[in-house]
Amino acid sequence: MLKIDYILLARHFREETSEDENTKIISWREESIINSLTYKRLQGVSTTERLPIEQQQITKEETKVWKKIITKILEEEEESVHGER
Repeated sequence: MLKIDYILLARHFREETSEDENTKIISWREESIINSLTYKRLQGVSTTERLPIEQQQITKEETKVWKKIITKILEEEEESVHGER
């Protein structure tokens, strides 16, 4: 199971990733439906945050919730890397 670097995804959504990095992201997305849905949702949040306020369709509360989810995922991955689980 591939793990994804969420900072890499953020860079990807800003079109700052290399072809190799894009290939890694594609592989991760194709690995499971959860990964694909996670990608699509984060892509939507990323895109919306760059729109003018009057065009934003995602509420501030929803954005906060997604940021908390990403923070939790990163914390859990960090714990598993350092064997703190």
